[in-house]
Amino acid sequence: MTDGRAAGLYAATLVPAGGVAVALSAWVMDLSTNQAPGMPSGFDGWALNLVPALAAGLLVYLVLAHFVHARLTGAHSLGRHIRRSASSYLVALGLGALLLHDGRSPDFWSFGQIVLWPWLVAVAGIVADGLTALHARHRRTTAVAPETEV
Repeated sequence: MTDGRAAGLYAATLVPAGGVAVALSAWVMDLSTNQAPGMPSGFDGWALNLVPALAAGLLVYLVLAHFVHARLTGAHSLGRHIRRSASSYLVALGLGALLLHDGRSPDFWSFGQIVLWPWLVAVAGIVADGLTALHARHRRTTAVAPETEV
């Protein structure tokens, strides 16, 4: 599999994974007493907003990254990671800028979770590919390194 095809898979996964994260997070918020919409407050409010979306994104992208890295050929480098995850970086930068710019406004949080949860999915995609690439790189270097006797 080429980096371009992997990038296409990662980009195509952003929308459904974001949808799953929004649905799961909204369901968790609906079950809790800390109802959305509104700016999260306190540890429990932030945890309820962050954990479901981040967990959903990590689960989806760790499975996808494992599938992709099992089929990649060549060295696992930072440049290749950035090429594969370019769409996630763009979404994370765009939504992150919106969160930083408008996040302090109470009016923003009437729809802020709809920005926060997909941002977390994009960040999870970046982290999942990066960790999987590091793991694959470590696995290759230990498999190639000759054993030394002491």
